[in-house]
Amino acid sequence: MSIELLQAPPTTVVYTSGEIGQLTSGLDLILPCWNPSGSWVESLIGHYYEIIHLMKDTPVQLILVNDGSTRGFEQAKIEYLKSAIPDIQIVSYKQNRGKGYAVREGVKNSKYAFQVCTDLDFPFGVHAVKGVYERLLMGVDIVAGERGEAYLNKLPPKRKRITQISRFLNKMVLQLKVEDAQAGLKGFNVYGRNVMLETNINGFLYDSEFMYNAGKRSHLKIGAVSVACRSDIQFSTFRTKLLLKEMMNYCKLVWGAYVA
Repeated sequence: MSIELLQAPPTTVVYTSGEIGQLTSGLDLILPCWNPSGSWVESLIGHYYEIIHLMKDTPVQLILVNDGSTRGFEQAKIEYLKSAIPDIQIVSYKQNRGKGYAVREGVKNSKYAFQVCTDLDFPFGVHAVKGVYERLLMGVDIVAGERGEAYLNKLPPKRKRITQISRFLNKMVLQLKVEDAQAGLKGFNVYGRNVMLETNINGFLYDSEFMYNAGKRSHLKIGAVSVACRSDIQFSTFRTKLLLKEMMNYCKLVWGAYVA
């Protein structure tokens, strides 16, 4: 469901269904997760209150999306999380659908003028979230985190090659307006929200689809913020089955760009 913005928030908005709603200044922080491990609850609580401190008077709604986890999302942990963050919104479903699907489900539950999506472990820290929000306040419709060459040098060889190929295709074939589409940090206003909800890819390549579709809309302002990974971040490996599936998604996206 898309929204027509009539003026700057807070204001009245008109949904495509014809419903009337209110859009309030504030931030929805959307975190997709699947089989979270370690002390993720304590870490999330700490990061959340760091953001609350940084954002000061800005209302922040935390939206946690459980993408069909089979472990790590036990009821005791959820109860503890809710006791520490009473206003948290938890979206949960049984089947693992993929990061893109999870992000869209989180966006559907948003209520404020701006949304920022990042990973559960806040790989770029909390200041990066604030940086994206500040760019949105300046009038940018969609903001993407961009990781530099230092990030590539930290990656395992296989993942580094995949990232380099992805960036090359994003630039030369999809002609994206940002250098790095796959960083796990995106922010957008109501116009970007509409584009996000129109994406179809369920896996991690939803990022490329999102930025590609946004780039086709000449009226949208697209920007980026430079980000760096925290020094203690552990990089995951891609499962072969998942990689093959995402390669098919990428081929469909590239073919769509070619015939457009």
